[in-house]
Amino acid sequence: MDDEIMAMFVEDTREHLGDIESCLMDMERDGADIDEELVNKVFRAAHSIKGGAGFLNLQNTRDLGHKLENVLHMIRSREIAPDTRVISILLGGFDRLRSLVEMGPAGDAEDISGLLAMLSDLAVEHLPEEKKDDLARTVDIALPGGRVLFTEDRLSLDQAVRGGRMLYLVEYDLIHDVHARKKTPLDIFSAMEASGLILDCRMDLAAVGDLDAPPTNSIPLYVLFSTIVEPDVVSYLFALDERRITPVDVASLLAGEAPAAAAPPAAAAPPDAAPPTAFHVPAAEAAASAETADPGERVGALRLSRAPDHTRLAVAPDAVGAAGAVELTGADLAQALTICLSRGLAVRLDFPPQAEPGLDGLLALVSAARTFAARGLSLSHADGVPAGVAAQAARAGFTLRALAEAGVGGDLFGVA
Repeated sequence: MDDEIMAMFVEDTREHLGDIESCLMDMERDGADIDEELVNKVFRAAHSIKGGAGFLNLQNTRDLGHKLENVLHMIRSREIAPDTRVISILLGGFDRLRSLVEMGPAGDAEDISGLLAMLSDLAVEHLPEEKKDDLARTVDIALPGGRVLFTEDRLSLDQAVRGGRMLYLVEYDLIHDVHARKKTPLDIFSAMEASGLILDCRMDLAAVGDLDAPPTNSIPLYVLFSTIVEPDVVSYLFALDERRITPVDVASLLAGEAPAAAAPPAAAAPPDAAPPTAFHVPAAEAAASAETADPGERVGALRLSRAPDHTRLAVAPDAVGAAGAVELTGADLAQALTICLSRGLAVRLDFPPQAEPGLDGLLALVSAARTFAARGLSLSHADGVPAGVAAQAARAGFTLRALAEAGVGGDLFGVA
């Protein structure tokens, strides 16, 4: 977990929860005659914390924020009156939420099942009879090939489109839409929250492919977003090509009449964003390279050395700068790893702590990890994950969830 991004999330949470107790007590005082602005403030706190926790893969924090959000939505829509019992449950929920955020990833080891059940029971208790199963029933939202992107409970989808709001599946590119613009995913979420609500989000590292796939220079970040903004102007809201924003027909989904909305194909990179170096190496070229390779073959800044049971891939001494800085390009990494792959041996990466692969280098490592795993070969670091690699992976938003969905372990990137 990147210390800077986690610290930003914790600081934002402290700000959201700074006066949450007094806000809840004021809600109890108002009773059924709710102050909508006050309820919205508390709802936004739970919602924002849930969104950040979802991206950072803090599952307990996300789940608790989601349950609090459901109850607060029902208070806002006057389905639940904020009486003493309700406010007592919410106070306990927010207190626990605060402690989970402060614990970071360790919070996922906490048992919060009783609190989650209490909040669920509170919501179900106030639902009409025909909707009491909606918290337990889910709807899948998938890509065109059928791979499920999101699984949402029916209550959340129903709440998302109340009041004339619409639901969109938005595709960002972490490379060009986020990092090239000097932003973090949390910056993007914060901007979106100003005009709507984020139901869910996920990075799609599986789209990166493997070393045998055509080259790619993007990392999709999908966001399920609810807003009152109409489809004909919503692309201006996100500053994205309209092909990357797909309306979701929630009514049909809840009625079981149609499949979930499919994400559109990614648009080309913005002209002002310099794409990373392509790193694909055709198999025939790799095989030819392997045939002529000697134990000390050089690929850019990298040197390949053959051992009986593995290939060592290290940074050449003359590629290390005066201050110890090392820049690894995706093109060099992918070419060297493809050569290693053609030898049918495990690979040990021996990079200095300062080695920074860049986003295209991270993509090369993801592609290589998937390909090596598929062929039963090991790809690992000889002496622990370099600090530069771990820091860049964390800044890129790599989480265990995103890596696992791509079939890659976190140990190659220092993600725990």
